[in-house]
Amino acid sequence: MEQGTFTPLIFSTTGGMGTECMMFHKRLAELLSIKKNESYATTMSWVTAKVSFALLRSVLLCLRGSRNIRKTFDTTDIDFALYNAMANINT
Repeated sequence: MEQGTFTPLIFSTTGGMGTECMMFHKRLAELLSIKKNESYATTMSWVTAKVSFALLRSVLLCLRGSRNIRKTFDTTDIDFALYNAMANINT
């Protein structure tokens, strides 16, 4: 707990992010791209897409209620470029 920080992830309803949230996304994408030996742009678009869909799921969960238990997400065996190509996400 010592030397720890708290970074609020603040999103607007139109899709904008707060400054600390953007720094968090950049750092997360940087660390993942280094770990997976992927390009930064590809990893950043993957992270942005995953966060966007997670936010949509949480909004739907709040509106409709839960119907089943969600599994955790593991990034060890993911090829970011392949997922972006399958989803037709331009980097």
